[in-house]
Amino acid sequence: MNERAEPGRIIVDYSHLFPGVVVRADRMADEFDVVFSDGVRTEAGILQDDEGAAALDVVGYATAAGTMQPGRVWPITSIEDVGSAVNIKLGPYLR
Repeated sequence: MNERAEPGRIIVDYSHLFPGVVVRADRMADEFDVVFSDGVRTEAGILQDDEGAAALDVVGYATAAGTMQPGRVWPITSIEDVGSAVNIKLGPYLR
């Protein structure tokens, strides 16, 4: 039986992501449930290249106001432990 780890949770203090935003994760994980400030949810996963650089691959979604946000891959520029949570800073999207 192939059991999957429970996804982490990312909280975004805005209705969308943008370069330089810092999001808070409850822990580091391979997959996340993402919750935006307007209550909209989507999913994301961590990608890593051969050199160890990481990015957050976010599934597209619509904001509560109806604005479509396409799926994007956001490079992770820093990760900082903050108590029991993790702050993840994102750079300009790659695609």
